[in-house]
Amino acid sequence: MQERDHLRMHYATSGIADTFVTARHDGTAIAAYPGELPETLADAYAIQALAIDQWTDVVGGWKVALINDPWRNRLQTDRYIGPIFARTIVDAGFVSKVPVYDGGNAAFEAEIGLILGEDADPDRRDWSIEDARALIDGVHLVVEAASSVLATLPTLGPLAAITLFGNNSGLILGPSVDLAVLAGKAADVTIDDEPAGHAPLWAGPHGPLPAFAFALGQAATLGRPLKRGQIVSTGALTGVHKVTIGQRCVARFADLATIDCVVTPRPAGL
Repeated sequence: MQERDHLRMHYATSGIADTFVTARHDGTAIAAYPGELPETLADAYAIQALAIDQWTDVVGGWKVALINDPWRNRLQTDRYIGPIFARTIVDAGFVSKVPVYDGGNAAFEAEIGLILGEDADPDRRDWSIEDARALIDGVHLVVEAASSVLATLPTLGPLAAITLFGNNSGLILGPSVDLAVLAGKAADVTIDDEPAGHAPLWAGPHGPLPAFAFALGQAATLGRPLKRGQIVSTGALTGVHKVTIGQRCVARFADLATIDCVVTPRPAGL
């Protein structure tokens, strides 16, 4: 009986991952979650793993997202990670394209990206702020395209987001900066010239470092320890800003950089 239940769960999990891989490849939005929602972090990350293994690109980094109450209390964690595929990491241009799914869920996020200077210990699950900082070899001001094929995703919670490639559609790399210059400065986001968010670049006592330390431990737990050259996008600074195709979005990182963007349909297969 237990074996049959295990096989049934495996096929259900595989079916969900298959649906998301096909939809992402075709660039086609889907109307509803394709099966039963996962009930645990382990179940959600299992679906994510199957989808990553089927995708035709390597993982170039990871995004970190906050988990808010009541989910935080239920899951006993305050963050999750999702893959950023290498082909979707691009340098900022004069006006950068933020690729999102037509008919899906889409958001614009100003973030801090931290690049690893060496491979992380694959057996280490817990990282101190100091040890995590020692692995950083670069800091970039970035914009995340937080998009998935499922329009209803924001109503379904973090477990669903984990299964949907972590709700990431790409990362735009702004200029590199020194970590120390972030303190005392703020980020501002505008959507179609309207103010959408304002927040410090260095929030809390350790800025983006707790998110980076979490990613190091969680990736190792998933059997995908972080590697030299990968980037960790450490979470939205000014909030998660819902956007639609055609909108102009600007992330201003104080006097350090401005990333001008336009929201565009995500090319199939990317």
